[in-house]
Amino acid sequence: MALINFIAKKMGTAVLVFLGTTFLTYGMMSLAPGDAPLEIAMARYGESGLIDQTVIDWIIEKEGLNKPFYQRYYYWLSHAVQLDFGMSLVEEVPVWELIKSRFSRTFDLAVAAIILALIISIPLGILSGLRQGTWIDSMGTAIAVTGVSMPSYWLGPVLIVIFSVKLQWLPSFGRGDWQHMALPTITLGTALTAYTTRILRSAIIESLQSDYLLALRARGVGSRLIISSHVLKNAMIPVVTVVGLELGMIFEGAVITETVFAWPGLGALMVSAVSNRDYPLIQGIVLFTAIIFVLINFLVDIAYQFLDPRIRPS
Repeated sequence: MALINFIAKKMGTAVLVFLGTTFLTYGMMSLAPGDAPLEIAMARYGESGLIDQTVIDWIIEKEGLNKPFYQRYYYWLSHAVQLDFGMSLVEEVPVWELIKSRFSRTFDLAVAAIILALIISIPLGILSGLRQGTWIDSMGTAIAVTGVSMPSYWLGPVLIVIFSVKLQWLPSFGRGDWQHMALPTITLGTALTAYTTRILRSAIIESLQSDYLLALRARGVGSRLIISSHVLKNAMIPVVTVVGLELGMIFEGAVITETVFAWPGLGALMVSAVSNRDYPLIQGIVLFTAIIFVLINFLVDIAYQFLDPRIRPS
């Protein structure tokens, strides 16, 4: 019964998230300045000189752009619940097909960034927490602060200048082999590495100062067993939270990084859709990323219950 209540609560939250995010997105796009039918026509047919009022009126009538946004939103929602995301206003292909083709590219980039971040942050955070006040701790703290202080819109161009322009070791844009993935992976993974290192270090220090560790030592439990079975397990709880949230943000498109490196992923697709006022495509991407985010948070909650039985639903 507790598990059923837990799942029902999560499902209810998910429905509210989906409705809220898609409604607000549709409303804000409808209130955005500019001539939406003209921008759609230009993106679909090319130069504005080739577009007359007849074409614009046809687009307005065909796509229902003369109706209030809430009517268009209701029409889109009634189809979305049937897993029909509609057709792209510009590409004139199913929205779901565009999302599938681009998501696989963002997925590759996200997984590479997560792996890079965990490979560096987990050992560095553990050593910093266990060796508090030593040069290892100082180095880990310095790396974490530096990583947090470098936003992706600054780090990406700097990496391009160094490794692509000056050294000519790596390509600066596009998608291809591992060399094309190197710079955007570092850009995406830097902030996550810094956050995870800081969180893990703080969690280990807090666990080492807990009263229950004194009781374990008083019972004669060895330090290695205490660290491996208790300290690290407790310290991983906030790390799972950070990694889950960051993974959700990466899957939302990594808009800045994909734009800087011309990586043809979900983020670049969203930028193009917003610029072209492609409402069905925007809504499809928003709904898809909301589903990904909710799913990741659900998996994080499940992971909590394995790491700490005290927070299992009862």
